[in-house]
Amino acid sequence: MSFTANHIEGVNSTQVKLTQTKQTPNQLNSKELEVLLTLIKRSSFLGEDVEAIYTMVVKLQNQYLEQTK
Repeated sequence: MSFTANHIEGVNSTQVKLTQTKQTPNQLNSKELEVLLTLIKRSSFLGEDVEAIYTMVVKLQNQYLEQTK
């Protein structure tokens, strides 16, 4: 006895999005990202640190925006 497949369903875009939004235990959630961004906002930095802080803030901000869509 054998089986044949007349129709094979692939992964749809909703399934892909759900897979991409699952967080690992070490990944920050939107509330944690918001707290970090607020703390950075209230802080002051030396001139030599500004570029590194700016780069990290952009990454944090992008992660936050992705999670809050």
